Amino acid sequence: MKKFLLMLIMAGLSGCETVPDKYQQSHTDNRLVGTWTGEYVEQDGSVRSWTQTRKVDGTYSIEFLFMEPDGTIERQTETGRWWTQDELFHEITPPGMKQPDSYQYRFKDNRCIEFLLVASDDASEEIGQYRFVECLSNKVPLAALIN
Repeated sequence: MKKFLLMLIMAGLSGCETVPDKYQQSHTDNRLVGTWTGEYVEQDGSVRSWTQTRKVDGTYSIEFLFMEPDGTIERQTETGRWWTQDELFHEITPPGMKQPDSYQYRFKDNRCIEFLLVASDDASEEIGQYRFVECLSNKVPLAALIN
């Protein structure tokens, strides 16, 4: 968990860096555009919840809320780029990430998506084991999803 937090802090502090050219012109699955919420419970009992807004231009912002078993609460915000390719969802937060995280994804229904991590440079999450669900939120107006 601490490695994950450190990575998020580093990414957030340097979020003004550019995304490598090879990720600039990729396809986006418009079904993923919108504001989504999710939650993941770690083995130690800490809870990671988030609200992620994916825009049609392939950019995203995400606000994390980390709740530790001792009651400590931390917030973290990051921005980056997302796209779909080869039936996978990819996201990258430069400059802290040199390679994107890649996920298999499938729609459980028209409002919820299940993700499974299949590739990552970050060793804090187990590839093939880190699975979560995001559901579409009604809290953000569609105008916020456009540049």
